[in-house]
Amino acid sequence: MDRAPAAGYFERRALALWPRLDRAALRRCNQDPERIAALVARRTSMPQEAIKSVLTMPIVSEDETRTWFG
Repeated sequence: MDRAPAAGYFERRALALWPRLDRAALRRCNQDPERIAALVARRTSMPQEAIKSVLTMPIVSEDETRTWFG
């Protein structure tokens, strides 16, 4: 990642993508993308490496969004 994610970023992103995740189990992952990916992999057929990639995609600013997508 180019910038350090804000506190709780990976947890919020995981809940946005998989809203029915067990929040207590997610908190126990301590914002570790590897552990979050392992947790999510138990609930989906998506490979763990793909889940980690989705969680760790770069943070895109509003300005970058306008540049990329018009």
